Amino acid sequence: MVVIGVIVLLVVGAGFALRDTAGAALTSAQNTLATLVGQARSQAAVNQTEARLLIYATRPPGGDPEKYLRLMQVFIAVPQGSSTWQPAGAPVYLPRGTYLVPATTAGLLAAGVTWATNPAPVSTPIGTGTNPGQPVGTAFNGASTTFFVEFKADGSINPAANPYIKLVVTTGALATTNLPAFNNAFAVRGVLIRPTGAVSFVNEATGF
Repeated sequence: MVVIGVIVLLVVGAGFALRDTAGAALTSAQNTLATLVGQARSQAAVNQTEARLLIYATRPPGGDPEKYLRLMQVFIAVPQGSSTWQPAGAPVYLPRGTYLVPATTAGLLAAGVTWATNPAPVSTPIGTGTNPGQPVGTAFNGASTTFFVEFKADGSINPAANPYIKLVVTTGALATTNLPAFNNAFAVRGVLIRPTGAVSFVNEATGF
C-alpha cells in the first residue's frame, strides 16, 4: 500500500509539473507578444516611419514547421510610406510548444478539442501579406505569407479603423502533418492592442 501511495503521489506531482510548465510557457509567450508590440511602436516613433510586427504564416508543407505561427520580427518602412521593409530587431520565436492562434483554427485542433466561440479566442491581425518587402537574408526570406500588425509613426494602429487587434497564443504539439495541433482550448492567453497602440493582457479564453 505504501508503494502504491508513493506511485500515486509521483504521478500527481508529474501532472502538476507539466501543467505548471505549460502555464509558464504561455506566460512567456504572452510577454513576448507585449514586448514585440512595444518594440514596434518604439521603432516607429524613433525612426518616424511605419513599423510592422510580422508573424510567419506560411503553412506547411510549403512553410517551415518550426517557424509557422512561432517566428516574429519587427520591420520598419524605409523611407516612410514606402513598400520596402527592413528589420529593426532580431527575429524572435515563441517558446517551444506555444503558437499564435490564427483567425481560423481549421485543421489545427487536436482530436477531441473544441475551440470556444462567442467570442472566439483567435488572433485578428490587421493584414495578411505576400512577401511584403522582406529583404533577402532575413528570417522571413522565402516566406510567402505573413500576418502583420502595422503602426504609424505616432505609435497608433494603422489603419486606426480597426477597433482592437487580438494576438492570441495557445499550447500545441507538432502533428505528423507538421502542423501544430492545439491541445487545450482553455490554455489560451494573449494581448489586445487598442487603436492608440496600448496593450492590455488577456488571461482567459473567454476574455477576447
